Amino acid sequence: MIRTLGPQVDLDGLVADALEEGREVHLVRAAASKQATLEAFAEALSFPGWFGHNLDALADCLDHLLATATAPWELILDEAAVLRRADDRAYDGIRAVLADLALRHPSSNLTVIDR
Repeated sequence: MIRTLGPQVDLDGLVADALEEGREVHLVRAAASKQATLEAFAEALSFPGWFGHNLDALADCLDHLLATATAPWELILDEAAVLRRADDRAYDGIRAVLADLALRHPSSNLTVIDR
């Protein structure tokens, strides 16, 4: 499932709820550029060195992590509005990657916090 939450969300509460439900929580903070946001994903999720820093590589790495996860995931992309304001096309591309993953991995939650 992919969901979008507004700027007033209680991030600590969201994380606590996911942990209580037995989810493995991963937090990525978006940045003001596509490349910086992709780097934030790579850093937060310990992507391998061969990560290509493009949307296809993002999809491949996330798909692999979700396919091999031992518990349901809660992936939170925080501060997404920062990217949306700076590069709407990159924002839409990353949301499309997340939406596709949500369809392929329905036991995982993908959350975009739009602030």
